[in-house]
Amino acid sequence: MTTTALPTATAFLDDLTQVVEEVRAGATGRDRDRGYARDEIERLREIGFWKITVPLEHGGLGLDQETVVQAILLLASADGSLGQVPQNHFMSVERIRLGTSGAQREHWLRRIGEGAFLGNASAEPGERPPGESESSLSGGPGAWRLTGRKVYSTGALLADHVAVQVRGPRGEQRTAVVAADAPGVTIHDDWQSLGQRTTASGVSEYDDVRVDDLAVIEHTDDPVATYRISALGQLVHAAIDAGIAEGALAETVGLARRVHGGRGSGAREFADDVLGVALVGELRLATLGSRRLVESAARRLAALDETSALDEVADVFYEVAAAKLASTRAALEVTSALFEVGGSSSTRPELGYDRYWRDARTHTLHDAARWKPFSLGRWLVHGDLADPWSIAHPFRSLDELTTLPERHVS
Repeated sequence: MTTTALPTATAFLDDLTQVVEEVRAGATGRDRDRGYARDEIERLREIGFWKITVPLEHGGLGLDQETVVQAILLLASADGSLGQVPQNHFMSVERIRLGTSGAQREHWLRRIGEGAFLGNASAEPGERPPGESESSLSGGPGAWRLTGRKVYSTGALLADHVAVQVRGPRGEQRTAVVAADAPGVTIHDDWQSLGQRTTASGVSEYDDVRVDDLAVIEHTDDPVATYRISALGQLVHAAIDAGIAEGALAETVGLARRVHGGRGSGAREFADDVLGVALVGELRLATLGSRRLVESAARRLAALDETSALDEVADVFYEVAAAKLASTRAALEVTSALFEVGGSSSTRPELGYDRYWRDARTHTLHDAARWKPFSLGRWLVHGDLADPWSIAHPFRSLDELTTLPERHVS
């Protein structure tokens, strides 16, 4: 009798490492020419990247959030734009895993288990908070219709489906999952930015789009599930920054081994510039520290399950917030200091070193990192939980969240 070996995280990450080398080889050219990683996304599909956390019984790899984070660290170290593309895909998969049931859960996990990749459409002009979306879902079962406009629709240009955050008929938060090529869906290739230039993003518009019943996902009001979903989304963001820092550090070490010493150092070679070498050591400390925080948070997040209490989930949520802050700082520090090591000649555009800083500077503006220390302190001092999506205001007490009405998923 023959048996099929179950996928392991080690085997998957070995396969991914090979793909990442292909990604790295073309990253500077894609950034320069604003070309999308179409072939690379298909290579990721071939090795099961998009279905990492989908259970085995639905065709997935059955791996955990820790594997997702390791995968993003690898991918973002090679290409900060491509590292960004899967962020909302994995958060959407987590929403489906933790917040749906029955035929709906079966349908979408099966589709993703077959390799489907989900793009994102959440943000609207003016930074409206969740629940205040102008994009709306009208009608009802058998007759749902989606109308709206989104900005920063990451990955949507290359995705199979787009997960659109909407306001339901009663003002409730929902996600409508629509085919990227469905009638009434228009995704504009108009994303312009300093960095992360090839995230397949742009404005997306939805003109009276028909939505199937199974594609209307109501957001769970279970705080345990909500904070777990948010934690994974934030942790993937942290892994992107930590990965970019690692990619930049590798380039920095390469430069340190071949450029001249800094003016005033008295050293002909950078390797003999003691302050320069110390700087490289400091960059390693920042990079390694951020990675270890990200990995620790990933392990703790992966250990949570449906029996986990809210206070335990909240503590993991705040470890993720700490990892996000550390990775933000590391990414900005290392990508800037690369040029201190490389000198003025390292700024030549054809070398492409600037993409690390541009990607880091763009991605670290995803949220207001300055609020995270306050949020962390407020949790420690007052026991108050930040909003799961803003990671700051409005705050609510743990007791208030613990005594919410009975958990509900539909």
